[in-house]
Amino acid sequence: MKTISFRLTDKQHHYLAAVAKDQMRSVEQLLWMALSEGVSYMFNEETYYVDKLQCDYTDEDRESMDKYPLATPSYGTEYYGDHAWAEEIKKNVLLDVDRKFDQADASFDLQAEITRTNELHAQRKLDHDAKEAAKKEQEAAQ
Repeated sequence: MKTISFRLTDKQHHYLAAVAKDQMRSVEQLLWMALSEGVSYMFNEETYYVDKLQCDYTDEDRESMDKYPLATPSYGTEYYGDHAWAEEIKKNVLLDVDRKFDQADASFDLQAEITRTNELHAQRKLDHDAKEAAKKEQEAAQ
């Protein structure tokens, strides 16, 4: 048996582990599948959803969060969907050629980003609950 190793940034590993968990597989099992089928092919008729980190939110995500206060932006697929997190892995090659891969990975603090994202959603939930409570209080006063 041979072992192949490759490097991912902490952020890339975070998303890969989240997809693996969503699919009830280990990261290694998911990689076996991804290597044999390819990410785009693998999910062309299967859906998955993983919460995005705040650093990956788009303007569309922010607008949606304003409109739907309890929703969280996610990466996922709806049939032939986008795999932006997987596309990012392709950039590892260019970063490695330019000897910037280790620097790029070291500059990203995954745990801080997870904490920041969780704090944002917790505050959004508190704000939503406060608005709902105020609304009910106002209705009861009438």
